[in-house]
Amino acid sequence: MGGRRVLAAVAAAGVLTGVLAGCSSGGSKSVGAADSPASSAAGTTAPGTAAASASAPAGGAPDQAAPSAPGAGSAPVSAPAPAAAEAPRGDLETALLDDKVVGQVLPDAKAMAGWEEEKRRVDTADHKVTCTGAAAASCAGKPLSGSVRFSSGDVVVRFLVDTLPSRDAAAQRLKENYASYSAGPFKKVDTPALGSESQAFQGPLAEGEGVGIVVRSGTVVASVTSEGGPVDVAATRKFAVMLVKRIEQAQSGKAPDAGLGVG
Repeated sequence: MGGRRVLAAVAAAGVLTGVLAGCSSGGSKSVGAADSPASSAAGTTAPGTAAASASAPAGGAPDQAAPSAPGAGSAPVSAPAPAAAEAPRGDLETALLDDKVVGQVLPDAKAMAGWEEEKRRVDTADHKVTCTGAAAASCAGKPLSGSVRFSSGDVVVRFLVDTLPSRDAAAQRLKENYASYSAGPFKKVDTPALGSESQAFQGPLAEGEGVGIVVRSGTVVASVTSEGGPVDVAATRKFAVMLVKRIEQAQSGKAPDAGLGVG
């Protein structure tokens, strides 16, 4: 993609940004195109896991571009719009504390037909490299996370997941992610609920106005962000629907295979 794409990120610092940073650490497994100049994350685990990560977005220090004026519109013709999908709902206690499962939960090329995968990162389950020596203490309770970024034309979509050991821990992480968005120049957007609970936000990402949706599905906190084209909350939500469905499939012991248009 050349110098055209800067990893989606958010202005506000927060847990999401911290999570994305974790995903970009040396202990992570990386697959896909070369890293972009800026790393985002959970960035969410929130405006950490935008990348937002979006968890709300998270990552390293993202480059910030001047926000574009908010507006409604559909994704550019070059960006395949996701088909309608029913919003899955669930609040399962199943914990996904396996890096292989986390990697499967993240959408792949089959699920994102028509989109190009640019970057994928999945944290190691034991955090062996990132949590050794003096740093080990700070990794107690660190969520297992993963992120993947896709593009089509000028549009960039990023998926980020953080897995927690319990629903209570996930609910707390969700609150922290919400706070990260609320602390920045983001506004809440009313959209139908997803998973156990969710919230959509609109605000400035790396290349102007974008949309971030943060959702908790049982023990997993996830986020989806889109930017680079006209603001399209409905399209972003359909990506989030797919991600939640894949999370619920994994929590039910099934191989995640939901794609765009699968309810």
